[in-house]
Amino acid sequence: MWASTHNDNLKEKMYVVVSALSASRDKMGTGYLSAFPSEQFDRFEAIKPVWAPYYTIHKIMAGLLDQYILTENAQALKMLTWMVDYFYNSVLNLITKYSVERHYLSLNEETGGMNDVLYKLYAVTGDWRHLLLAHLFDKPCSLRLLAVKRQILVTH
Repeated sequence: MWASTHNDNLKEKMYVVVSALSASRDKMGTGYLSAFPSEQFDRFEAIKPVWAPYYTIHKIMAGLLDQYILTENAQALKMLTWMVDYFYNSVLNLITKYSVERHYLSLNEETGGMNDVLYKLYAVTGDWRHLLLAHLFDKPCSLRLLAVKRQILVTH
């Protein structure tokens, strides 16, 4: 809406929301930011029934990235990179504990556009970890693609 109207009151409200989310994140002391507990991801990774937690996380991340790109809100980018760091570590821990195949098996649930927002973030930051995590949210449709992704993971 702000990009269409350039309404300063709307932009101010957008900044207030990001500040409030940042304060919540600061209280938690991690990069995790959501209205539901992180245990939902434990269920997701254990391939147990769970609604779509990554879908929701993707929406939060996409909103933060839009705020940074459209309004140059540096706090939004900082929060987004904190979130990505949290999930980067979480996914790598899952892969280390089990396997990359297990991670891809868990992606049979709804993950929203996690890969999309991470590719866009990589275009902004140039941080290879953002690119790697984006690749890890691409659902492999063949064993060849899985082999390529495993090679990317091993080299980084």
